[in-house]
Amino acid sequence: MMSEPAHTPGTDDVEDVASGRPRLSRRGWVLSILGVAALTAVAAWFGLSQANQPVRWQDVGFAIDSPTQAEITFDVHLYTDEPAVCQVRALSTSYAEVGVAEVTVDPAEGTSQRITLPITTVEEATSAQVNYCEVAQ
Repeated sequence: MMSEPAHTPGTDDVEDVASGRPRLSRRGWVLSILGVAALTAVAAWFGLSQANQPVRWQDVGFAIDSPTQAEITFDVHLYTDEPAVCQVRALSTSYAEVGVAEVTVDPAEGTSQRITLPITTVEEATSAQVNYCEVAQ
């Protein structure tokens, strides 16, 4: 009596697994394509809305100098000829605002500027961030 050789894993297994999955129906393909198109449209809409902002900023870092003083460094990018006002804030461990400062950014000094600004605080801060930047009114 002759026995069959033991089965060794190979490419046949991959084909068996792949053919064992149900194929996507026509309705499934249509819904998938519509879903991808909708997500692409939403991403494009968000991207274009961000591109229309006249002022952008990026937090770079902060330092806590003392219980009553913090310092923030941030970049401002101006896409307008008008000056911009940036408000920064220092936050406590409970995210309470413990200090606020404002600075006017003049486009005559460059369209991209790195600004370091001190913030006087009423209690010790644990972080500092840019609250907003907008075109000066």
